Amino acid sequence: MGRRKIAIEPITDERNRTVTFVKRKAGLFKKAYELAILCQVDVALVIVNNNNRVYEFCSADALKIFDIYKSHPKHYETKTPKDYGNHVKKSRIKID
Repeated sequence: MGRRKIAIEPITDERNRTVTFVKRKAGLFKKAYELAILCQVDVALVIVNNNNRVYEFCSADALKIFDIYKSHPKHYETKTPKDYGNHVKKSRIKID
């Protein structure tokens, strides 16, 4: 039995939103760390909350990573929230 799906929409309750932010931020940092170690890549993750507090994870020197990002031509993958909404579910094929 799997976990139930939650609706991806803004959380209105302040306390629940804060708890969710703390937990998901920790999850993102863990995933960024794992990606850096397993794939031997440089990772920079920056999160800015509603109060403009900044949280960051960098597997290498952050300035070096951002310099590479800024000087790189626009041949990289960019995702926005629009890329994740209203997606079509893939059909599962059952093999007997």
